Amino acid sequence: MVIKVEADLSPIAAGNFVALASCSFYDGTVFHRTPTLQDGTPFVIQGGDPDGTGTGGPGYTIKDEPVTTPYKRGTVAMARTQAPDSVGSQFFIVLDDKDGDVLSSANTYQIIGNVASGMETADAIYVASGGVELPKNPVPITTATVANP
Repeated sequence: MVIKVEADLSPIAAGNFVALASCSFYDGTVFHRTPTLQDGTPFVIQGGDPDGTGTGGPGYTIKDEPVTTPYKRGTVAMARTQAPDSVGSQFFIVLDDKDGDVLSSANTYQIIGNVASGMETADAIYVASGGVELPKNPVPITTATVANP
């Protein structure tokens, strides 16, 4: 799967994501969250937690940035808690355009880019994880690398 980072959407968050990927932070982490909407629509796959529990991070958080772009299938955004300025390392990939409507109501998850190729891999991760909030056998991120355009 190839993620195209678009720094102009959320410069601080995008820079943080690239920095973490560049230092191998994401290597060996898992997609620890793969929830389904109430109507059965696949929602997101979420990863980037070094603990694999949904509560871990890099040991720091970054400042919130405004979100002005709609969420759609393939959008990559940073996960956060309800607290302000709580973005760390966790990110998610939107699996369905309908999910964008759900996310846009909150409009607080900083978009850092989109899946440029390999969206079928994101779909396969969701299926392999069973489409549950916390999968019993989460799919690992073997290696995350940063390539220059």
